[in-house]
Amino acid sequence: PQSLDEVLGQKEVVASLKAMLKKATHPHSFLFTGPSGTGKTTLARILAHSFGVLPHNITETDAATNTGIDSMRAITETLRYMGHGDSPNKIIIIDECHALSKAAWQSLLKPVEEPPAHVYFAFCTTDDGKIPDTIKTRGPKYNLSPLRYDDVMDLLEMVADKERLRTPDAILKLV
Repeated sequence: PQSLDEVLGQKEVVASLKAMLKKATHPHSFLFTGPSGTGKTTLARILAHSFGVLPHNITETDAATNTGIDSMRAITETLRYMGHGDSPNKIIIIDECHALSKAAWQSLLKPVEEPPAHVYFAFCTTDDGKIPDTIKTRGPKYNLSPLRYDDVMDLLEMVADKERLRTPDAILKLV
């Protein structure tokens, strides 16, 4: 999905994000939780677009690989600079953020608590129990749930139609 209207199976989360976007001011930190494959990182990218963040001003990191303080410091050192291009906004998307070390979380506390006006954070995790409370309380939390079978079938049928495939329902059910 490229917009909130295209997101399937997360009606409550989408409605909440749309309501938030209508307000004059927005939080600068977001926590997306839920099982793998439910759209946490996708929603963070859509949020970036909604805030006018240009693609080259999106920093996305996999915290399962970049767990330490040095990785987070490398990101936070760039926050004082505005984004390049027509929009000054930046977003830091930290996927699998539950894997960050204690020191890495400590290095993020001040930037998340007092971010520059042009900076947003999106934390994505399958295990929100490992997120420090000091981060959890800095912005809204969105709990994503697994897609329902009917939503997956609707998506498969839509893709098959767009691709002009005549795919029997039996085959779609196998997929």
